[in-house]
Amino acid sequence: MVQFTDIENPAVTQRNRLPTRAYAIPSTSVLLNGKWNFLYALSPKLAPLQSAVADHHWHSVQVPGHWQLQGFGRPHYTNKIYPFPVDPPFVPSENPTGVYERKFKIPPSWPAGSQIRIRFDGVDSAYHVLVNGKDVGFSKGSRNSAEYDITDVVELNGENTVRVYVYQWSDASYIEDQDQWWLSGIFRDVTLLAFNPAGHIEDFYVVSKLSGNDAELEFTITTARLQKKSSIAVEIEHDGLSYHAKVDVDPTSPEGHGIISIPSPKLWTAETPNLYNLTVSLLPSRSGNQIHTIEQKYGIREVKLENGNIKVNGTAVQFRGVNRHDHHPDLGRAVPLDYIKRDLLLMKSYNINAVRCSHYPNEPKFYDLCDELGLWVIEEADLECHGFYELISISEDLPDRLDSVIDRSVKFLSDNPEWKAAYLDRASQMVLRDRNHASVIIWSLGNESFYGSNHAAMYHLIKEIDPSRLIHYEGDQKAETTDMFSVMYPSFERLQEFVDKSGDKFDKPLILCEYAHAMGNGPGGLPEYIDFFRKHRSLQGGFVWEWANHGLRTTTEDGIEYFGYGGDFGEYPHDGTFVFDGLLFSDHTPNPGLVAVKKAYEPVAVTIKGDDSLQVTNYFDYVNLDGLVAKWHVSQFSSAKDRSNQILDSGVLELPQIAAGKTASIPVPKFKIDNAIGEIWLTVEFLLKNDAAWADAGHEVAWAQFQIANVPSTVARVPEALVSIGSSVDDTPARFAIDSPSFKFEFNKHTARISSWEVDGVKVLTPQSNLLTFWRATIDNDGPVDAPYWKRFGFDHLFNRASNVEIITSGNGNLLTISALTEIAPAILGWKFAAEVTYTFVNSRTLKINTKLTPKYLLPTLLPQYIPRIGWEFSLSDDVTAKGKGTVSWFGKGPGESYADKHYAARVGVFEKAIDELDTQYEVPQENGNHLGTRWAHIAAAPGKPGLVVRASDHFGLKVSNKIAGLDDAKHPHEIVPSADYILRVDHAQHGVGTEACGPGVLEAYKLKTIKSGWQFEVELSVEN
Repeated sequence: MVQFTDIENPAVTQRNRLPTRAYAIPSTSVLLNGKWNFLYALSPKLAPLQSAVADHHWHSVQVPGHWQLQGFGRPHYTNKIYPFPVDPPFVPSENPTGVYERKFKIPPSWPAGSQIRIRFDGVDSAYHVLVNGKDVGFSKGSRNSAEYDITDVVELNGENTVRVYVYQWSDASYIEDQDQWWLSGIFRDVTLLAFNPAGHIEDFYVVSKLSGNDAELEFTITTARLQKKSSIAVEIEHDGLSYHAKVDVDPTSPEGHGIISIPSPKLWTAETPNLYNLTVSLLPSRSGNQIHTIEQKYGIREVKLENGNIKVNGTAVQFRGVNRHDHHPDLGRAVPLDYIKRDLLLMKSYNINAVRCSHYPNEPKFYDLCDELGLWVIEEADLECHGFYELISISEDLPDRLDSVIDRSVKFLSDNPEWKAAYLDRASQMVLRDRNHASVIIWSLGNESFYGSNHAAMYHLIKEIDPSRLIHYEGDQKAETTDMFSVMYPSFERLQEFVDKSGDKFDKPLILCEYAHAMGNGPGGLPEYIDFFRKHRSLQGGFVWEWANHGLRTTTEDGIEYFGYGGDFGEYPHDGTFVFDGLLFSDHTPNPGLVAVKKAYEPVAVTIKGDDSLQVTNYFDYVNLDGLVAKWHVSQFSSAKDRSNQILDSGVLELPQIAAGKTASIPVPKFKIDNAIGEIWLTVEFLLKNDAAWADAGHEVAWAQFQIANVPSTVARVPEALVSIGSSVDDTPARFAIDSPSFKFEFNKHTARISSWEVDGVKVLTPQSNLLTFWRATIDNDGPVDAPYWKRFGFDHLFNRASNVEIITSGNGNLLTISALTEIAPAILGWKFAAEVTYTFVNSRTLKINTKLTPKYLLPTLLPQYIPRIGWEFSLSDDVTAKGKGTVSWFGKGPGESYADKHYAARVGVFEKAIDELDTQYEVPQENGNHLGTRWAHIAAAPGKPGLVVRASDHFGLKVSNKIAGLDDAKHPHEIVPSADYILRVDHAQHGVGTEACGPGVLEAYKLKTIKSGWQFEVELSVEN
């Protein structure tokens, strides 16, 4: 009989669930995935129990799947808070319950007398299973597997019915408070299994131990239901070489132990994922066919904590990692295997070598892929109770991560003996299922659950079950039991404190289990972290938070598709946009953050020494650079008229043997740059020499660029004289208007802004903008500190006051200048910018704008210390932009966006894009699409038509868009209201992006600080073909 009290009793983790075993599905198995009958009830008490349900009352849902994504209930996102009243172990009486049912038959080919099981690899949150009306089991632990013996209740020759009661809330929900959507249902495989009546292999565990150049494999094989004495044969094979062992087992001694010695094995690492074919067979003791066989790919490797470092096969590893949640934009956590594989291939191709399974065990076959492709894995127990901190901190209005609050929060569950069984169950479930995977080198006790006696018990249980791996848990801040220190989002000052305290003699290293929060436009400042890791042996890398945005695809009432976040589905309470903090967009395409990670994580670095030497450093942990080919080319970038990358010379570098962790010096290649004009750049690219499991030959692993020369043109730009300007100037109290045969220009004297500019019938500028601006749309990383600071100083609402505007002609009337003095200031406050701007026509097609900007204040304390940006905005006519269908070519950083603290990931070159393709459409609208280091840009409606060329006195930031002003007001991309005209933004400087949405702010070097002496810069606009 179903006992509903099970769902509010942490001492009951399961009923009749079979002991967890290593994942291995026999050939006698049938997937029960597909369409299931479904009923949705608002409470378990409203769900039909064992009674039959009329056909017309059933709905149909897909398994695996979540009912909230199939029309029942709604998704609910929280980061830390609980979405229900907190009173453990009790849950709301309104507890949505899904009743699943389907028919199945036992295949007639299965041997009579087989043990029949049903297996569930993931059900959220708790569930009872009935077969043919008989209660066969109950389990909690949403992301853990469960098997039940249904041999005695199935009909071998007829139709069977399985019914599953799934409860959205249970006491387990209190320890499944991870930063993700609350989604319910049967979301992983359901499998029907049969095991041979003569017995079967119930479990197996193989451990590698290295000695010198050789290895020993210690195995433990557990059998079940043996009828008589039998044998276990273990074989491990690679490239035609096989090694064997055989042990006897019988009904009274069902467990077999043995050792296989392997001389000079090919070891597994994330860089060399060598896999052996492991076969474990149960055989009759004398003769006959195999009773049961398990096959698995197995990697030989050894993990140790040695000399204070995490070492694999005797070598310290450096984690270039990411955190990964299960996510699919349409299916939630019911992620198909091919989608998972696509994620892992992307990781490898973007130089990621490690993944933390945040914050629960993944789909079992995920680990097969990590073994095959080569990724270090921290597998984490399905355990988080972060919300207990929030219930105290919110009620008492306290900040995050206070020790005094943590000390009280831990008492609720993590230091509560009544919850010990639940904690231990999640530890053993994880380890027993996945302990034969080479990729899994570290177990984690969960996430953000403080640190209590239940965690200590988990540690000791895991060490008993599997002493071959290390154990992680960030909550154990003093590493009392865990094998490493772990922190989240530390400042460099905090890292330096750890390094100074550790010195070079330490027992345990530090890893950053979460850092570089990749929310929206970010993360900034990654190379500084990587450099810090590489300088200090006690720091072994980290895991960027996180891999992908978790948006769920939805539509407006008008059918406009977008990705929803917290609150978009009418849920309360929720944590809004915090579910969008990944390196991939919600459709799992890379965003600019992943491009930045790839560059920062490059395992090969190149610097140039003098004029004749390249220093190549190999940052791989194990392999040399023989698997890469180093190609180089020298490019010439000259004028806006050419608008091309001209390759002057190219070749292949001869790389010497460069072992892991070593540096070699090689000559700069000989190249010819005779008659070259402009900037000359050397680019070196490291490409895969051969196909790999994760990328084809030619895939770029690393690159570097160096400016070799800057050769000015010997052809002078000859100014075109302005003929009879004086007679064409109309000077009124409201404006200056210039009308000549070749151009028309109008300037508003009241606003000190250009009203219009037309050259040879081509309208260039419109009156919408054309002013100095200092605001940028708030990015996620601005939100906690910078944006409130800037708004406090009024940057989001600045006023312009024109104090003096005059027109000056010189050079016999051939040079015309408009001089404007303006003050730009916020309301209420006592500071301003004094701007002295001159607009000079050097010919009929070229306008130079010189800006001198000086901060002023009534008191020194009234002046803001740092600002969002400094730049010009010009409104462009359709003649130039073709309503966004025109193109922009530019020489500078590209092809993607770049900012002060993530421009390192962009190359120097000449690039071209359609105007409407320049924006980065973040799923939460914010500042985007800037191109740092621009020397010139050419904007034109179509090839061959006159266009606007932009230059400046120094490298500038470039952006062209009609979605600048509307970003702050929009909550989703489809809500952005475009401006009437496209805006050209020419930035003198801009503040960095940082990671302060959850972590350190912009580093000092990348802050746009107020300079009391001010700034001076020049922008040149020219109409050219």
